Amino acid sequence: MNVTYFCKTCDKVSRVPFDTSAVAVHCSRCSAKQEFPSSFLGEDSEGNCTLERCTICGSHELYYRKQFNQRLGIGIIAVGSTLSTIAYAYHNLFWTFSILFAFAGVDLLFYIFMKNLLQCYKCNSEFRGFDESPEYKPFDLEVHEKYHQQRVRLERAEKEQQWLEQRAQQQTAKQADDEPADNTGR
Repeated sequence: MNVTYFCKTCDKVSRVPFDTSAVAVHCSRCSAKQEFPSSFLGEDSEGNCTLERCTICGSHELYYRKQFNQRLGIGIIAVGSTLSTIAYAYHNLFWTFSILFAFAGVDLLFYIFMKNLLQCYKCNSEFRGFDESPEYKPFDLEVHEKYHQQRVRLERAEKEQQWLEQRAQQQTAKQADDEPADNTGR
């Protein structure tokens, strides 16, 4: 098993192997220690070892998806649609649909043979090497949107706090500049 997570110490993505007896992982880049929450493992109805919560942030909301690079998938679709469009421009319907079906077949083969990984909604950590379990749920847009909106609100609050601090510093500096002028004028 391994976890891919964003290290808050060095601001880099790190992939680290761990086993069921681990209580922490160390970043592969800066060696910062990331403690696991208590009781993050469980068992499903079939007796498989399951991940019940994220080992990085402790969230209980995880979903499964395919272990496939999404950018590569979009690239394959873009190449297929471009080639079929070129064939269609030359009025060759056989090649147009042959190209589309060939690329759809490649996509289907990737879908069939790629394994799943677990991903955390809250911190986007990815977990590989776990057994398939019926307890894992697919992606849920409502849960994703909840965490996305939470991140947006936190970022907005941080920006507002920074703005307020800058404003207070400007006012303090302005008052400091005004005071010597008032004292000399009296």
